[in-house]
Amino acid sequence: MRLDTVAYPVIFRLLVAMVLIAPLPFGAFPAWAWASMAGCTGALLLGWGILAAAGHVPVVRPPHRLWWCAAPFALAMFWAVFQTVPFSPAAWHHPLWRSAAEALGTSRTGSISLDPAASRESIVRIASYAGIFWLAFQCCRDRERSRSVLTAVAMGCAGYALYGLVVKFSGTDTILWFEKTAYHDLVTGTFVNRNSFATFAGLGLLCATAALREGLKRVCEGATGPRERLRRLLVEEPHRNGTLLGAWFVLAVALLLTESRAGTAASVLALLVFFSTLAMRRGVSARSLILPAAGLTLAAATLVDLSGEGLERRLWTTRTDWETRSEIYEQTGKAIRDAPVFGTGLGTFETVYRVYRTGRIGATVARAHNDYLEIALELGIPAAVCFLGALAGLALVCAAGIFARRRDAVLPATGFAACVLAGAHALVDFSLQIPAVAATFALVLGAAAAQSWRSGGG
Repeated sequence: MRLDTVAYPVIFRLLVAMVLIAPLPFGAFPAWAWASMAGCTGALLLGWGILAAAGHVPVVRPPHRLWWCAAPFALAMFWAVFQTVPFSPAAWHHPLWRSAAEALGTSRTGSISLDPAASRESIVRIASYAGIFWLAFQCCRDRERSRSVLTAVAMGCAGYALYGLVVKFSGTDTILWFEKTAYHDLVTGTFVNRNSFATFAGLGLLCATAALREGLKRVCEGATGPRERLRRLLVEEPHRNGTLLGAWFVLAVALLLTESRAGTAASVLALLVFFSTLAMRRGVSARSLILPAAGLTLAAATLVDLSGEGLERRLWTTRTDWETRSEIYEQTGKAIRDAPVFGTGLGTFETVYRVYRTGRIGATVARAHNDYLEIALELGIPAAVCFLGALAGLALVCAAGIFARRRDAVLPATGFAACVLAGAHALVDFSLQIPAVAATFALVLGAAAAQSWRSGGG
């Protein structure tokens, strides 16, 4: 047996297993959890690199349109590393370093980053997500592996969602064997933050929807008419894809019971984008999209009614939250204006915000609740544009793949919709800063990007 027929399946299974296990310890938020994930990713990359260098496994060479995503990402990460070094020009350092030196009576000027240790931790986390994307991209040029990512993510997320539902309805109010410290009586799975879990559940719901669509398509293949197609959907589909249907329902209910307004809205938007792009690929008119959109809206309304009044109540009580976040956005904007080019270093938002906070917010603010503002503050505007441009470029690669492929367009459509989900929620929250969410997103995006251009019969 050739080594390349064994190596990729093994690497792929280990990769998927690692990503699906990552959410178990509080969304991989504790340092030991994300560090373990980063170490496992590094080991898989090392193993793949050794096999690739020895010629034992083929290396998938990305098409030219992926290089213009990789280049700005590499520039942004190079700048993030440079922010931590002590030998950068003193004139580039944040004014707070000079203030600290004057207060302490020393001549030390520090670095561009206000907290080099925190910046290095953030760099390692982002590098691990990039590693997951790259391994998924390499492994998932095989169509069946890419499809299996959809099923694996859907079932894995559903497992955590089911756990969250059991915790809620049993009244144990715990995460694993620890008492919850926040979001009591809400579904958070194994996550501490309900909004982060909402993004995670939304990704699972999107993958379950995509996998179910492929199942429906296979069931209806060869049907001679509408009556035969309906018979197959009612008789054969539940038998073949009953588990996925159950996972979809569990994920939808759990998502609504997080009572995360932005997470729910972003997930619904992603589903609409998923179906709309596939419909446009077939040349379907906008008018014909009314029925699917109405059906999805009806299903969402039904689930909202089944899930109780919590989400509905929160939809009407946004004023206090918005006032708080507006204050954070305003002060973050001031901090960006003080270091617009060089930034303050990845992972330094909490440190910086202490200087700019006002008396209107009493608690410590650890996140900007807007990833775009936060990355602009930490990297500086030029590097932030490179970083975000790389992610936007990958979304466009998937969007182009929807129309470029002759079959399996559902795979790049899932990647594009996942980008919409994550990007929309990032406007008002920080879910992609939770390692388990970012790792799951990277896995889905890597699998989708790998199927975003034609190859042979693709």
